[in-house]
Amino acid sequence: MMSGQSEPLSALLAPMIGHDAFESQLAGAKHAGRLHHAWLLTGPKGIGKSVMARRAAAWLLSENTSDPLFSDIAPEFTLDYEDPGANQVIKGAHPDLLLIQPDEEDNKSGQIKISQIRSLLPFMMHKPGRGGYRVAIIDSMDEVNRNGANAMLKLLEEPPENTVIFLVSSRPGQLPPTIRSRCRVVRMNGLETDPCRTVLRGYWPDADDSQIDLLTALSEGAPGRAIMLADSGAADCYQAACSLLAEDRLDVNALATICGKWGQGTAAGRLSRLGAIMLVERLLRLAALQSVGDMPNHDPAPIGQSGAPSMCRFEEKAVTRLRRCHAPDHLALMQAQFTSEARKAEALYTDFAHFLLRQFAKFHEKTLP
Repeated sequence: MMSGQSEPLSALLAPMIGHDAFESQLAGAKHAGRLHHAWLLTGPKGIGKSVMARRAAAWLLSENTSDPLFSDIAPEFTLDYEDPGANQVIKGAHPDLLLIQPDEEDNKSGQIKISQIRSLLPFMMHKPGRGGYRVAIIDSMDEVNRNGANAMLKLLEEPPENTVIFLVSSRPGQLPPTIRSRCRVVRMNGLETDPCRTVLRGYWPDADDSQIDLLTALSEGAPGRAIMLADSGAADCYQAACSLLAEDRLDVNALATICGKWGQGTAAGRLSRLGAIMLVERLLRLAALQSVGDMPNHDPAPIGQSGAPSMCRFEEKAVTRLRRCHAPDHLALMQAQFTSEARKAEALYTDFAHFLLRQFAKFHEKTLP
């Protein structure tokens, strides 16, 4: 599979594809003098929410922009790389921007620590060093536990003047209602096939069309997910695992080798493990959707149409095997069980490779007569 390229500093300043509605909301709110102090950016993982939050911070902290007086039309959301404020944000050096992410060192849980959340208060209480806004980004709230979320409430209830917080979340339903109710919630959607392919082509300009098409399908409209699946090796492992699953006789030794690569431990292997969860969930979902057509009074699920994910050729053979082995209701049950057990196994830092091997053996074993 392809390897990623280092992202240039100017990448955050390039026009975003598919999220202009949020840019318009932000610009309109600022122009009207009703800029909310907390914005919750939600939507599927990998669609650009984090990048959009950084772009928003760069726009708010730009120094050479002016909002025209006595105009009913809000200024456009545009970024100038030469602007000193925006330039410092892109370089991660602006004194009025605080970016909170999980620490990579000595952090097995992968969560944002409560001490990081508590650092928000003194940061927001100081006057802006450049005379504008204080901006904080939490990427993401999915990695903040309940204690951390509770520590944020006072700041969200009584925000200092000229402060803006962007909260990123792929699972907003799991956030405390007290957090959601104090934010302006922005739902960001995945990209259509062609825009997603365009984004990936820009990231991998020298890649074969077949590789771009494969990752476009696997990402389901989330370019960031495609990049993670490729760079972590999860996409390669998925193709190999599907090929083994499609065979009448399961090669356990070969599958154990794949699962060992896919489920490697330590914090460094977390992206590969998360990729495994995403892709296996996808495979079981595809099989369950197709199997709906086996049930009375149901038509086959329109894969590739009406919002259903398109299937890759190597997935078709694995799905065929799964449908031969399991009834539709059992496939749906396996998908739900896998989702629950896989996230627990990953969070508890158990032997994830062995967990995957057991799961694939269960998928391959027939439950139908």
